[in-house]
Amino acid sequence: MGGQSYSRIQIDEGVAHFEGRCEVVPKLGAPGFITMATGNRFDQVASFPDMSSCEGLEFVLKTNVEYEGYRISFGKAHPKGARFAYGFKAPLPMSKLPPVGEFGVVRIPFNRFSDKWNDATGEIEVECADDERFCPTKKWLRSPEQLSFWGEGVEGAVDLKIRSISAVGCDPSASEEAIAPSKIVSNLHSVMSNPFFLAMTLVLCLLICSMGLVCYCCYRCGRRGGVVKTDDAEATKLTTENAGSEDDQDLEESEMVRYRDTPAIVDLEFT
Repeated sequence: MGGQSYSRIQIDEGVAHFEGRCEVVPKLGAPGFITMATGNRFDQVASFPDMSSCEGLEFVLKTNVEYEGYRISFGKAHPKGARFAYGFKAPLPMSKLPPVGEFGVVRIPFNRFSDKWNDATGEIEVECADDERFCPTKKWLRSPEQLSFWGEGVEGAVDLKIRSISAVGCDPSASEEAIAPSKIVSNLHSVMSNPFFLAMTLVLCLLICSMGLVCYCCYRCGRRGGVVKTDDAEATKLTTENAGSEDDQDLEESEMVRYRDTPAIVDLEFT
């Protein structure tokens, strides 16, 4: 964020290595963020099994540095009044992580996630336990669409390795089949969850509609002009034909008068 922070990811023998550094953004005067996420915002859609009957997430991971800005999020939920914050997020404080340099198990119940968090610092503003409106819903537990690890709101180096991610406390009948929503549905959720994308989409739709209206008006004007020209041509043709007919009538009448006024000449033969 802000062109200051940087990160990279490497996957080796099934272990994802997320490292980089979260730097202070000059315009904000505060640290930005870096993320490692499944899939892609618009091109690739990640698949997940249904977690709606589960109690939480379990991670086997380790951190190689002391860093208090680790966070985890999933889904694309967007609470009313938020700007760029989307998804249900929970902190990964050092007190809950294994000792530095050692792999260990970390469990986070779903009721520790909230989608009411500060999009500048990443800090949870309203806990799920305090207001159920911000708790993960069945919709997003059935199909999270995206899962992300963050280094956010704290300046410093990030060095995290993740060996596995699992849903725990699930109903015995829960399926492990991973399913991805259609790309259209996923992209729509991405647009609706982010005010910037939503505004750009609305502007694009307005431009397309305006261009369509202009083209339609031009088409109608062209059609109307063609009809007017045709009507003028027909009227001119009819006028010409009618004029020709009147001239013929006048000619016939003048011939009749001439023959009527001319004395009859009779040739007589005398024997």
